[in-house]
Amino acid sequence: MLRTSAKKIKMLMLEKEVSGASIARKAEVDRSAVAHVIAGRVKSPRLRKAIADALGTQVDDLWPLDSKQ
Repeated sequence: MLRTSAKKIKMLMLEKEVSGASIARKAEVDRSAVAHVIAGRVKSPRLRKAIADALGTQVDDLWPLDSKQ
């Protein structure tokens, strides 16, 4: 089951018509790297920023609990 952050990100991606592949292209990484960050398996500050930028939001809005650590 997806965590709340992952669900929120996936919904925003659908609403804004942003694909994981397009984020990956801009960040110059494989799209699986983006998927791992969205799913919470990897905590990459650079990719989190790329995802937030693509969705027009802040990193703290997408990963609020992790930013407190």
